This record gives sequence, C-alpha cells and structure tokens, in this order.
Amino acid sequence: MRFMKKSCALVVAFAFLLGLVSVVTPLENVAQAANGEKVLSGNAIGGTLFPEGTAAIATGASYTWLTEGIHATDPALITSDDTGAPDMTDGSNGPDDNTSSTTGSAEGSAAYGTLIYDLKSVYKVSSVKVWTDTDNNSQMRNFEVYASFDGVTYNRVGAADNANPPDSGFALVTLAVKPAVYAQYIKVIMHKDPAKQVMRLGEVAVYGDTLEPMAILSNNYLRSSGYFYNTSLPKIATGASYEWLTDYPFVTDGDLIKYDNDSSKNDTAGGAPDLIDGSSKESDAASTTNSIWGSKGKFGTVVFNLNDVYQIGKIDVWTLASGGNKFMDGYEVLVSTDGVNYTSLGYTPNASSRTANVIVNTPGYGVPGKHAKYVKIIMHNANNSEILTVGEVAIWGWKLYDPALPKKSTPDQVEFTAELKNYSTLYLDWSSYNSVVNNVTKYGVYIETSPFGSTAGLTPKFVAEAKSLEQVGKYLSYFALKPETAYYVAVTPFHSTGGERKDVETLKITTPSVLGGEKVGDIFAINDAPYGGGNYVHHGETEDVFLMNKLRLLRDLGGINKNRWWDHSGAMKTLYGKSGLNFHYFYHGPGFVQSDNNGGAYTFSTYNEPDLAKRDPAAAAAALKANHDSLKAVSSKSLLVEPALAGLDRLKADEGLNWLDALYNSDGQNGALVKTYFDVMDVHPYVKYEYPAVPGLEQGAPEKLLQSFQELKTVMASHGDGEKPIVVTELGWSTYTGGSYLKTVDRSTQRNYLARAYMHAIANGIRTMHWYDFADDGTETNNLEHNLGLIDWNGKPKESYYGYYTLIRVLKDSKYLGTVSNIANPYYGYQFWDENKNKYITSLWDASWKTTSSSSRTAQIATSDPGVTIVGIDGSYKYMAAVSGVVSVPLTGAPVFVYSLAGVTVNAIN
Repeated sequence: MRFMKKSCALVVAFAFLLGLVSVVTPLENVAQAANGEKVLSGNAIGGTLFPEGTAAIATGASYTWLTEGIHATDPALITSDDTGAPDMTDGSNGPDDNTSSTTGSAEGSAAYGTLIYDLKSVYKVSSVKVWTDTDNNSQMRNFEVYASFDGVTYNRVGAADNANPPDSGFALVTLAVKPAVYAQYIKVIMHKDPAKQVMRLGEVAVYGDTLEPMAILSNNYLRSSGYFYNTSLPKIATGASYEWLTDYPFVTDGDLIKYDNDSSKNDTAGGAPDLIDGSSKESDAASTTNSIWGSKGKFGTVVFNLNDVYQIGKIDVWTLASGGNKFMDGYEVLVSTDGVNYTSLGYTPNASSRTANVIVNTPGYGVPGKHAKYVKIIMHNANNSEILTVGEVAIWGWKLYDPALPKKSTPDQVEFTAELKNYSTLYLDWSSYNSVVNNVTKYGVYIETSPFGSTAGLTPKFVAEAKSLEQVGKYLSYFALKPETAYYVAVTPFHSTGGERKDVETLKITTPSVLGGEKVGDIFAINDAPYGGGNYVHHGETEDVFLMNKLRLLRDLGGINKNRWWDHSGAMKTLYGKSGLNFHYFYHGPGFVQSDNNGGAYTFSTYNEPDLAKRDPAAAAAALKANHDSLKAVSSKSLLVEPALAGLDRLKADEGLNWLDALYNSDGQNGALVKTYFDVMDVHPYVKYEYPAVPGLEQGAPEKLLQSFQELKTVMASHGDGEKPIVVTELGWSTYTGGSYLKTVDRSTQRNYLARAYMHAIANGIRTMHWYDFADDGTETNNLEHNLGLIDWNGKPKESYYGYYTLIRVLKDSKYLGTVSNIANPYYGYQFWDENKNKYITSLWDASWKTTSSSSRTAQIATSDPGVTIVGIDGSYKYMAAVSGVVSVPLTGAPVFVYSLAGVTVNAIN
C-alpha cells in the first residue's frame, strides 16, 4: 500500500512538473487560391492554370531539383525540364513535353522528383499544389512538403495523396498546410507510383502571403546608431527575460552566472543583463560574461522566456574567438511552448576563425512550425578552450497571432500538428491558435478509430483544463496508442461562456508497427528499473527524488522509445509514459496483457538469459508455446520476444548459440515448430572478457559485434528462422575496476563503445537495442553492476550519457544507407541520410585508438562541398573548409559525424 500511495503522489508531482498529416482539397485543374493567399513560387500568370488577375507576389522565386539522398530526383525529370522556361513554373500543363517533365520508364520501381523552391524571403505558406498526368502509364502516388528558413534545416509540414481517377488528364492535387507555416524554402518530394511506368509532372505552385519583418523577441536593449542592436531595428515588446540553468545535464559554469550583469561594472545600458544589453561588439567585462579559466568542454546553458508563443526565425550568439584558447565551438537550440517538453532544432557550429580576436556572431535559425515560448541555448566551450566568453544573444521572430483583436463569440476551429514519436506516443501542437481572441479557456482532445465530423456523443481522451500545462502550452504528449492502427484526431476549443465548439476537421494518423524500422531512431531504448533490483543500492528517503531526476534526464535524451522492466505498475506506466517511454515487460500471464497494452506495452519476454540459468531447452520451448498462445489470445498485436540469450558464443556446450541450437532442435523438426513459438529473437550480445579479440583491436571492443551478429543470423537461418526480426534487450560496458566478465573501460571509452555498438547494430538491422543500464546500481568501484550506467548512483551524467545524447540528436531522424567504402579494420564508418537536413551523415572512427594514445590518424575526405560540418561524440562541433576538394578529419576511437550536401569518399587514412 505504501508503494502505491507513493507512486500515485509521484504521478501528480510529475504531471505538475511536466508523420504530420494533410487535408486534400477538392480536385480542380485550374488553380483556385484560398481567401487571401497568393502565388509565391513565380509561376507564369496569364496562361491556362493562372489566368490574368490571379493573385501573386513577385517574389523572384526559383527552384532546383535535388540530386542527392534517398529521394534524389530521377535524372530524366531534370533533363526533360526546360531551363529557359522551367516546366514546373511555366503556367502550363502537358501533354506537350515543352510544358511538362517525365521520369525515365521504370515500371515496378520507385522514382522521385524533389524540388526545392527558394522564395527569396520568408512568407506565410498556406498551400502547395501539384499537377500531374493520370494516364494509364503515368501516376504520382503522393507528395510531401518540407519547409525551412535557412535551406539547411527542414520540417515536414504535410503530405497529400493523389486521389484523381485514372485518365483524368493532368489533374491537380492540393495540400492545405494547416496551420500555415512561415518559410523561405519549400521542398516538395513527389513519389511515383511504383506500379506505373513513369511520373509526368506539369506544374508545382506554392501559395501564401506576406509577413511583417522579423523582429527582436528577446528584449535586447537598443542603443544609438553605431551598434549592431540599435534603435533602427524592429522589436516586439515581449518583456522577455532569461536565466542560466544550473541542473544536469548541461550545467552552466558558475562564473558565467556570477559575472553576468555584474553591478560593479557599468555596461552603459542602465544595468541591463549582459546577454541583452545591446552591445554585440564589446570586448570588456562590463558587457560580457566569462567562465572560469580551465573550462574546457564546459557549458553555458541559458533559457529565454518570451512570455508568449512565437515563430523563431534567427538566433544570434556572440562569443569571443581569441588566441585559440577562447572559443565556443557551437551550440544547440531547443524550443518549448510549455517549459517542460523541448524539441531540438539541431546544432550550429562556429565557423569563425579561432584567432579572430574579436567577438564573433554564430547565427542559427528556427524551424518552420516549431514554435516557442521558451528558447534553450546550450553553448559548448571547445574541448581545448580555456574560457567561454559570451557577449550577446538575440532571438528574432514573428508574432503568430494578434491578441489585441476583438474577441469572438464563437471560437475558430483549432488547427494543429500531429507527430508520432513511435507507435505509442503522439505529440499534438496547437500553439499558433489565438486563444485570447477566441476567448478559449480549455481544450478537448479526441482520438478515435473511426472518422467523425462532430464531437457530439464522444468523450475526449484528454481535457486540457484552464491553467494546466497543456492548456497554457497548447501542447500535449499523449500515450498510449495501438500499433498499426488508423486514428482520427481533433482538438476542440471551449469558449469561456459558450461551451465547446463541436464541429471538427480531423487529422488522420496511422501508427507504425511495434518494432518500427522506418527511421534509425526506432532502435534507441534503455534498461531502467524504477526502484532497482538485484545489486541495486536503495537511496533511502531520497529514492523518490532520484526517480524524478532519472525521468527528467531520460526525457532530456530526446529519443528513448522504450524501457525494459519486470513489473506492471500502472503508476510507472504513467510516469514513464509522460516522459515519452513505453515498456517492454516480462510475461506474467494473460491477466496483465490488456492493461499493459493500454499503457503502451506490446512486447513481452518469458526468460532472461535461460542459458546461464541452465534451463532445459525442451521445457523452455514448451513454456514459450504456452505463453505465445495465451498472449496472442488476448492481443494479436502483442509480440513474444525470446529467449534473451546471455551471449552469442559457443564457449560452453550448454550456453549461448549452442543452447539456441538445442532450443530449435527440441521439436525434432530442426526448429520448424519452435520458430513459431515466439515472434522476435532477443539476445544479450555482451562482448565478454574471454572472447578472442578482433585482429588489431583491444579485447572487448564493440567491433566484435559484427562477428557475433553474423553468427547469430547463421544459426537462425540454419533452422529456417532467418527472416525473424532481432532485438537486443541488454548490452553495455562497465566503468568498474574489475574485469572478470567484461573488460574494464574508462568513462570516455564507455561512451565511445556505446556509439560504435549502436551503429554496428543499426548496420545489422537490429530493430531495438536497450542499453544496460541507465543508472549505476551503487558506488562500489569493483562491482560490475554498480558501474554500467549512463548516470552515476548520485544522478550525475557520465560521459556515456552525453554520448547517447549526441548519438540520438545526430541519427534519430535519419535513414541508414550503408558502410563507408575504401576503409577496413581498424577503421570503420557508416553513411546515413537526414531528410530534415538535406544532408548525408558519414560516421568514422579508428577502433584501434585508445584513450591513452598520444596521436590520432587523419582521414583524407574528398568532397564537392566548400566545407563540411563535423559533430563529435565527445560533444565537439567544427566547420572544416575543403582545400582543393579535400577535408582532413582527425580520427580517434570517438566517432565523428560528417555532415555534407553531397556524398563524401575517403581517399586515404594517414
């Protein structure tokens, strides 16, 4: 009873602390603009599609075909485009080839046409239209739209299916972008129907309207002329303020806080805090703030409160680059509407010279549709920089609505975005809704499995009550959904006097499978026992505080999908669910399955390392069959994940792969029956101390996984089970002083091994991998279990936590492409494509390097880019200019990630 009461109190405490879909408009062949929207994309006016008088803005827009990445444009589309009067904006359709463009003939295969429009300035974009041929050999299946401010970081803002009937000519498909987004760059990815021979495109048009100029939101003091922040600049009176963060994971160096707005020094701006005193050119202590000497690799983390929700356009971060030993190498920006749930906008490296000897600006940009009341900026002092000196930070952007307009008696419908983190967790954002003018005090959230046009007779799944976190932030993290299920979602406004507006326009979402696999980030998972177990040392009276701290740090990682635990506590489902995590459970009979499904859990295991426990394989097989039958009788979507082997070796006759062989063979039919007793193969591929080393590498290095995974797949295939998905529910390295089971590693090596292990798993098609584990179980230095965590027993992040954080940020939205060519052991690397960045990500490392090594190798990388951005797993950022088409990248055991517009090749490693 005491546990449950405590857990319920924690749920209340936590609650207190605490793709996109499209609407297709009616099909028409002549462009019809919605009220107030105008053609932005430079389409010729006066022809068939855009008659004289069509509302348009002379933006000077142009487009290019994207030739890189997963959705690279079919070459035939580009060669058939008329460069004199580009086909996609000439104002005309086919069938004349002079006014349309066609892919090469490729029946039975995918092909794409990917356009990037530069509107030359930022506009409010409200719709995108595509005209495409529908004859019996041509079909565009659908198109997606992404938006960007800087042409570097994009956000998917919608998709539209082509519902036109065959042989209806060049027919129009429309995406209404709801809510409308602010953007300069619009990327349109058109997908050919694989069943058709070609995709013939006639025209693409972007619609929207003008915006007010971007204005300062961060309350910077505007000085007289001569300063960068002077009285000539537009500024919105937000009353914004900022604070430095002092909590983990990104603790601000104490001196940065101590010397900010130092009252003993006159900053000539009436005592304005240093970051917003308007003096961006300064180099004196009166208007800058400095970390302590020796702050190598330390952070300065500041959060701006803008007091209302805005669209962030640009961010200026002014820091000192001097003498090579005073240099911020980059920063990360995160945005939030509620101050709890943050979204990362990515990293911005400092491209300035380290010896500029002045305060330099490192500008970053917002992301269309990612709105903010709170803006968190995590500045990183370079790993070889002694001091971080910050001069000014300015946040620019636009109003999303005018709260001073007359109030409405009937509120507008709520437009919102819906983003799936995984099959279970849904993020809803309606932060651009004008709740003041609409006089709305709360919202209802409806999530149904059938379409609906009114909420009459329905019960909301969630109500954002007045003054709640969700009502104020206009943002909801909702769990738990069912996998592979279509949902219809609506958010309704409740007027302060007139009740609920019940008529709705729903968004349809379809959840992915339990194991996902559509993106690399589906692999990220953890082992974290909320209240410990085994060798766990309890924290006594502070155990609840420790749990809440873990949940915050888990949420801050930003991409953990699932946690593995043995209990079925409803309170823990709620606590972890609010942090975006669902559970993988042990199967304890059908009585728990429905409630576990309701909490987001759809994977279950019977055993944990049955080979080590010397379980009889035949008896284990019988137990698996019984559990599989009873599990499926309750929920066909639930998966039995077995058998959690303790290793992938044949060192002992009754363990590892030998035990797995015996499990399969126990049916007397080479596994023909046994393979049907479970849905997913589960292994614990620890790289044991006794394993022979990979040639040239240290014993225990994660590159051994490549051999282990291959041997596992060989065994599975030999029993006719080669197509079964594989997950890893335990893998880790311990920072203990022992060395009997796993090799001893220092904290930096644990971080490096984590990143390398995950990438090897991704390359081998592993669907989910749970790091073991999140927190050290105690403080004994020679105890393996007390040192496996990403955070220590006191809750302080270890280097591996920051490595996991970086790995998730870099790879979670990417797709795996393959291995880097022209390298071999001890050098390793993989290549990925990030659609949101329009860039390749190439990872590289030297597996033979040790933390005690005195020198590193250098990879000579050939690139057609003028330069590349490099993010290190050690937290470093760097922009490196190419010299004669080559960039020299130092390699160590810590992986680096090279961002490039075009694919890179490794010429040599010196």
